[in-house]
Amino acid sequence: MRTALGFVVGVDGSEASQRALQWALCEARARGASVAAIMVWRSHAVLSGPAPLMMNPGLAPHEVRDLRWQELNRVVAECLAGASTPQLHEELVEGRPEEVLAAKSAHAGMLVLGDRGRGRVADAVLGSTALRCIRHARCPVVIIPSGFEAGDVGPGTAQSSQAADPVLG
Repeated sequence: MRTALGFVVGVDGSEASQRALQWALCEARARGASVAAIMVWRSHAVLSGPAPLMMNPGLAPHEVRDLRWQELNRVVAECLAGASTPQLHEELVEGRPEEVLAAKSAHAGMLVLGDRGRGRVADAVLGSTALRCIRHARCPVVIIPSGFEAGDVGPGTAQSSQAADPVLG
């Protein structure tokens, strides 16, 4: 089986991002593709002096980064549940999620994100990382909706196809 361009999955620790990662892992197994689980974090370090960090050392950038690494590792371990995938890469990147994920999409076969199901009104008022990623991604984007189960689609289901996928092969 040829190795296709991989999946880039935005992971933020939410149930929606876990659903997206599970879907991407299932698809990667079926297609012999790689998966990159990307968690983006932002440092909210206070630049006005050491006092705020002395009062709450957990806000220090290195502490926040370590917590995000632990969270990313936990999510990946839960989604793998002992199963293997041809190639899995975990990455923690500092920045704005929509910018980082759009840049990572340049070398991906597909960008995969989870939908938290807040609705159109909330997205219009609050903005949505997924909507910004859709606008700026450089590959196809799939949004895994709330309520979707990883077993709903895949090899052996009525919705799967034996034909080659035009995007991932």
